[in-house]
Amino acid sequence: MKNIIRLSALLPLFDLPVYAQTTDILEQHFANDADWYRDRIPIFECSDKSITDVYYYRWKIFRTHQRNISSYGYITTEFFDNVSWQTQPWASLNDAAHFHLNEGRWCRDPRYKQDYATFMYSKDSNARQYTESLAAAVWNNYLVDGNPELAFSLLQNMQDNYEGIDASGAKDGFTGGESFRPTINSYQIANARAIASIAKLKGGQQAVVDKYNDRADALKKRVQDDLWNSTLNHFIDRYYKSTDFVKYWEPIRGRELAGIVPWTHDVPDDNEDYAKAWEHVFDSKRLAGAYGLRTVEPSYEHYMRVWRYEGDHVECHWNGPSWPYQTTQVLTALGNVLDYYPMSAKA
Repeated sequence: MKNIIRLSALLPLFDLPVYAQTTDILEQHFANDADWYRDRIPIFECSDKSITDVYYYRWKIFRTHQRNISSYGYITTEFFDNVSWQTQPWASLNDAAHFHLNEGRWCRDPRYKQDYATFMYSKDSNARQYTESLAAAVWNNYLVDGNPELAFSLLQNMQDNYEGIDASGAKDGFTGGESFRPTINSYQIANARAIASIAKLKGGQQAVVDKYNDRADALKKRVQDDLWNSTLNHFIDRYYKSTDFVKYWEPIRGRELAGIVPWTHDVPDDNEDYAKAWEHVFDSKRLAGAYGLRTVEPSYEHYMRVWRYEGDHVECHWNGPSWPYQTTQVLTALGNVLDYYPMSAKA
């Protein structure tokens, strides 16, 4: 994991008496609910009103998605309404939990992240319903608040879940085409790095540190050696099974936005070759759509073909339409490039 400055030293600054300066802005954005935010969130204001508005909108969404499930305390829901694929009766889903934890790490009230992370690793959750980077998100919370107890308490659960994903062949909530993907491998690298970092911080677990650092190193090498396609200049899938249409280990036929996810977790080396992938993100004929980032390029033979339904309703598609989930991953990846990839940032 990258050597970065721990941010816990900043948190005391949030406790300074700022009420006189911030009452108006909190009431402006949250009206009668302003008191909930006053002692919980960092106050932010800048000369660009749209950025300020987006910042407080994100906190409003965070607050709205908190659900008290009694015995476990609070979790963060992915959807406002119940959906058929959530874990019942909690209305939980693990796929976006790392987003919620990374967003909520700036909340001064620790119970939301503590309750949520603890539930996600509990027997009542469905920790392997979808692929995820939960361990990495818990580690990121420590980097902000400086309190390792949550990470320490979940360390064994993290290892058990990691081994379960490895043993299952990364089976998750989706069925259909099977492949070696940049996404799941990046998540596993991030989780392995987090487990190693937590074990090192806890002490007395050098075998765990070495095991998971070695796994992360080995996976990174395979991602760069085998999933980078020098013809497409992109990280791509390779098929896991032969069918009537594809052969084992063949690369997929085009670029997916998912090929940017390795940068979400600081996986690739910083060099000019890998940096070429970012050209496709900003190209309006490729991944940069008029209404958001495309999940695949228009050149894909099944681009925007509707094929998934739930009853009579069109369901989610990942063959062209903008997907906020992956857009979030790409924005995180871009932030990492600007912060930690000087050579790539210049490309």
